[in-house]
Amino acid sequence: MLVAGYFAEIGTVTAMSVEQTEQLFATPWLKDGTGLVLECGSEMAGHGFVRPTRWKGMDSIQLGLTLKQGYRDRETYHILTDQLLAAASELARKRGISNISVNLRSTDTIHAPIMLDLGFQEHPILMLGLRHELDRIPSRTLPQGLSFRPARLPAESSTVLSLMDTAFDDRDRQGEPMSDTYLDFIAGKSGFDPEQVLLVENSGDAVGCAILDANAHGEGSNYSIMELGVLPGSRHRGIGSAMICRALGWVKARGAGAALTGMFSSNLAATLFWRLGFRPDPQRTFRFFVRDAAAPQAND
Repeated sequence: MLVAGYFAEIGTVTAMSVEQTEQLFATPWLKDGTGLVLECGSEMAGHGFVRPTRWKGMDSIQLGLTLKQGYRDRETYHILTDQLLAAASELARKRGISNISVNLRSTDTIHAPIMLDLGFQEHPILMLGLRHELDRIPSRTLPQGLSFRPARLPAESSTVLSLMDTAFDDRDRQGEPMSDTYLDFIAGKSGFDPEQVLLVENSGDAVGCAILDANAHGEGSNYSIMELGVLPGSRHRGIGSAMICRALGWVKARGAGAALTGMFSSNLAATLFWRLGFRPDPQRTFRFFVRDAAAPQAND
């Protein structure tokens, strides 16, 4: 509920319902990490977490922070952030990791100054949010001999994860492929359809995959193309374009209001999505902040 209030304040729709957020925290998503709550009497004034992750092809400690209105003065938030930074630094020390990273929505003018106060610096790369209004969907077909089919989950989860692991061969630009935990989370949502995990096959071998996630339900619902991957030996044949257009048609047929996606601003695939009708979406664009895990805290 605290996170939902924060999204409403910055004018950004939530990607998940409160119930789905609870489901995410019930998974091993925070395994080996730490979650902390800032309380004032019986009121939750803020929360944060630290957890090991991968960012731009390297190990990192991710830090998250949400503060409620009325509890954003420096004296108050340091009660929580000092503990979060200490936990992040200790986790980094144990794992031999050198940096701590934070991602914030581009529309978040609340927490960005706090990150700078805590010794973080803004990274020049963005997670660029893109949106397709589904008004004009291009027509793209697979090369002859290739075919679509939905993945059979959970039996083929390892096939999907292995394909994406190989397809993400430039982690600095592409980011990290989806974890097994998050794939299970998507497949476990109410209303999941097998078409949300789409494979492209060549003579029975999977050479491409697209993974969609439902972001909201009811009027105005939409879907995100969470991942799109083609094996290196099958690229430059139009497979990626065909998967995107197939996904757009499926999303529109479901009555969704839009299709979304996101990627590093350095990812060359951004030009492909642009050609197929996606346009920048500031609400779903993220800024990154990083700092040395061993650096002293700002108030040390």
